[in-house]
Amino acid sequence: MDNAASLPLMLSGCRVLDFTQYLAGPTVTRLIAELGAHIIKVEQAPMGDPARLLPFIKNGRSAYFVQQNRGKKSLCLDFNQPEALDLLRSVVKTVDVVVENYGPCVMEKRALDYASLKKINPRLIMVSVSAFGRNSPLSHRVGYDLIAQAFSGIMHMTGESQGPPQFVGLETTFLLVPDLIIPWSVPVALLRGRRDGLLS
Repeated sequence: MDNAASLPLMLSGCRVLDFTQYLAGPTVTRLIAELGAHIIKVEQAPMGDPARLLPFIKNGRSAYFVQQNRGKKSLCLDFNQPEALDLLRSVVKTVDVVVENYGPCVMEKRALDYASLKKINPRLIMVSVSAFGRNSPLSHRVGYDLIAQAFSGIMHMTGESQGPPQFVGLETTFLLVPDLIIPWSVPVALLRGRRDGLLS
């Protein structure tokens, strides 16, 4: 047991640039942080991640935000300033993974999408968390957990048998699904990239 306690965590030494907000994305990067990765969370000025305003708030801090973002370092930038984008691109050179969950075309508009960032850092692994994927017939739409529940049909199976569809009390689609899959996909991608010589 002593030997196991002294071993480094699975993602020790891995650096992650985190462009996530609200729930699904931040939970993914929190779990990656718990695996030992160094997370640099990017928030948009002036207010940062909108989850900072969600209840319950005590001493000016949102419990919801703290729960999903513990173990991270934050960087708040105005994306409308060219200097901010230059700074982000310089950080991209130093990271292994980028995670984002912005709406459609947000990253592309600022040349922060995978195709653009891969030119800066060919070793980069990028994770996108979205309701409808980035290459689907509905990829142009934004979505939250209730929308995903409605599309999946799970709301039809919840509640009274003769009543209307009812949402599930827990954020099942935007919490359980990505957060059970993505945090384990990152170490697998890193391992395969190193094994196949794609990453140094």
